[in-house]
Amino acid sequence: MNLKEVLRILVDRFHRQKVDFALSGGLALSTMGIFRFTKDIDFVVYEESREAIDHTMKELGYEKQDFSTEEIVSYVSPLKVFGQVDFLLARRKYARAMMRRARKIPIFDGEFEVKTLLPEDLIGLKVQAISNDPQNRYVVDAPDIQRLLGLHRDKMDMDLVREYFRLFDKEALLDEWVSSTE
Repeated sequence: MNLKEVLRILVDRFHRQKVDFALSGGLALSTMGIFRFTKDIDFVVYEESREAIDHTMKELGYEKQDFSTEEIVSYVSPLKVFGQVDFLLARRKYARAMMRRARKIPIFDGEFEVKTLLPEDLIGLKVQAISNDPQNRYVVDAPDIQRLLGLHRDKMDMDLVREYFRLFDKEALLDEWVSSTE
């Protein structure tokens, strides 16, 4: 997948359609100094943009994947170069607040700026993923959370981070990770 070109195309389309979005997932991590292999692009969008997103993705030749839900919509292109793009639909108060807090950040060595979730909000999504699917998500998301804490803890709203861990009854895990990064 050509992440840079797909992101450029999507950002342009979303701006023209006035779709508010925020980058999340592996590409968002890269804006925070954490680089790892990623095979897709992840966005958070307000649920009210669902139809506009669907129209844009289908117009670009993407197909909605069968495992899409009311909260997560995934599209894949039959052309490998365009890859997979996933959308978390911000319906609930926490996801909507994440969208409001997101900030424009340079990406791809400053070639352009993209509204991106804050580190604490990425952590919140990753804690939720671990809680929902510990068997598969812990090995991917736990190291990302630990790196985010190590790199950004002094600049993060740790009360918000703790709230995310509390929501999923994982405060002991946060305490362990914070003490290991001190």
